[in-house]
Amino acid sequence: MTQTPPPWGTQRMGPYAATTSVPQYTPVIDPETQIAVIVDEHGRTVDLGSHGTSTSGLTPTTTAPGDGAGPGTATDADSTESYDQDQSSD
Repeated sequence: MTQTPPPWGTQRMGPYAATTSVPQYTPVIDPETQIAVIVDEHGRTVDLGSHGTSTSGLTPTTTAPGDGAGPGTATDADSTESYDQDQSSD
């Protein structure tokens, strides 16, 4: 009777890298300001650093041939995307 060899991938495996525990943060609403804040497992507010906000918009554009006095045949349409980002202090 022959023995089945182990799958090739199991021979290449090694131990997992050392891991560290990640602190638990919870988002909550501040009852006075009605703004979301992040607190740690001890109830202390955590500052996650500042980040900016941005807006994005899609502006459609269309063109029609002629001056509108006669029936038009072809039209052309496309859109332009705009993206604005405010200053962020890192």
